[in-house]
Amino acid sequence: MKELIKTIVLVLLVAVAVYYAFVVNKVNDRMDQLNAADSVHVVNIDRFDHTVHDLDLQFKGRGKHIQQFQRDLTALDEKLDNTARKFDVKVDSLGLLIRELRMNTETELANLKRNQEDTADRLSQFQRNTNRSLTDIQTAVSRLNRELSDLEKRVKTLETPPATETKKK
Repeated sequence: MKELIKTIVLVLLVAVAVYYAFVVNKVNDRMDQLNAADSVHVVNIDRFDHTVHDLDLQFKGRGKHIQQFQRDLTALDEKLDNTARKFDVKVDSLGLLIRELRMNTETELANLKRNQEDTADRLSQFQRNTNRSLTDIQTAVSRLNRELSDLEKRVKTLETPPATETKKK
């Protein structure tokens, strides 16, 4: 019986050893697959690290460009503010000039209107004086015409000898 137990234990030990060898062989195959996959992953990780490094450099370069753009944008904002201030000053001065021009124009228009009224008054007075002078001249002409006519009558009477006087001589 001892032999039987030894044989069974030995068979079990051989079965366990075969099973253990089979499992170790399977584990070694799996380890080989994992090592191959790991090497592929290491290559992929190296490529990924290289790509990340390149992207990091690109982002740093872009960051520098973005910083330069921000500085340029700030400078443009300042220039725009200065231009806006200058424009406001010019608009204010232009408004002042327009108000001054309006006051000058209104004053000149008032002076022109006053001059026009004065000229109209003088013209009206001149017209009245001219009408009066014309009336006086017409009156004088008609008086002169009457006097001329009277003189002509007198001259005619003087030129025509009286019929009675020539007989007496």
